[in-house]
Amino acid sequence: MEKQGFSIIELMVALVIMGVLAAVAVPKLFGMIDKSKAAEISLAAGTYIKLQDIYSFEHHKGGSWQAIGYKSPAGNSTGKARTSVFEYDASESTYNWSAESIVNLNECPKGRIWFVNYKLETNNHAIYWASSDDVANCSGALTPKFSNLSTTATAITSAGGME
Repeated sequence: MEKQGFSIIELMVALVIMGVLAAVAVPKLFGMIDKSKAAEISLAAGTYIKLQDIYSFEHHKGGSWQAIGYKSPAGNSTGKARTSVFEYDASESTYNWSAESIVNLNECPKGRIWFVNYKLETNNHAIYWASSDDVANCSGALTPKFSNLSTTATAITSAGGME
């Protein structure tokens, strides 16, 4: 008579293998999901910088979000606007462009801010500084290319450029 089916040992080995694979794969998956959520800010900040460049070239001064025609990913150009991950601030009180996380993203806790500040040079050329208030955990890990939006090595620490 021929034996059919699996023994209990074979089933246990298969369960152990699946458990090890799940233990490795699940944290990686959640990390990649958070990284993809954070990717929206690099695109949003890049759009802001391009629109500000065009505006400063044409008007010889910087402009507000509304003046340059910028809309945050939430579709708002005035006040504060929220997506499911970030709150964008158009008040320009401290930063010319900012996005604050409203959820935890990997090692980056809720409430961290990514920002862009600009300054106009004498030739009406704008220089930009893009960074985060938690570079080690937020910019480096989640948005490694965000700081590449900077066109200067010197930090621009307060809002400016609008004349």
